[in-house]
Amino acid sequence: MKSILSIDTSTSEGKVALLVDNSVLYENSFTSERSHNSQIFNPLEAALNLCERKPSLIVVGTGPGSYTGVRIGIAASLGISMAKGVKIIGIPSICSAETEKDIRSYSFVGDARRGEAFIVNVKDHELVSSTEIVKSDESLSDKINISLNSVYTFDTGIHSKAIKTKPSAVKLANLAYNIKESEIQRLSLIQPIPLYIRGPFITKPKKIGKTGPKTTSE
Repeated sequence: MKSILSIDTSTSEGKVALLVDNSVLYENSFTSERSHNSQIFNPLEAALNLCERKPSLIVVGTGPGSYTGVRIGIAASLGISMAKGVKIIGIPSICSAETEKDIRSYSFVGDARRGEAFIVNVKDHELVSSTEIVKSDESLSDKINISLNSVYTFDTGIHSKAIKTKPSAVKLANLAYNIKESEIQRLSLIQPIPLYIRGPFITKPKKIGKTGPKTTSE
């Protein structure tokens, strides 16, 4: 029996899901505008109780998103991983965004702070371009028009063509379920780190943060 615990706290709506043999056994969300630090524990406890407190794999959304939120999700995931001896991998939250069913490629835009935005392209649940900082609404519109993709965002009011959505813990777990075991082994050797667009330091995750994992099926 393969059980995958997924956690995403990159937005104000944190999510936890448990996938067992590719079926959703548990899914819950919790909202906090400031911190997921306390709200995350009850959903995690409920999910762990359904898999004998030791999932086969943990997958955590690495953002980009709330600076504090992403770190809380990763810290909680690492804590369970170390306590239970379970492998853990990170996948960018924007690769698990809720989209229309048949969408395979899309552009993702978001708030980069300082009056700027970012845009990045996603295809088959992988980041296929570098994150680009855009300094004006006009420049962002130009980038969106050039891409010809559907456009999604986790933010409100970022652009008129951007469809507001949110990350999915179930989709995150499904992505992990479809990764080859050899790839899981490789990714589990890389500690998940937040995918920051901008922060005190600009942090670029190793391989997984740039390209996302390779899956065996979509």
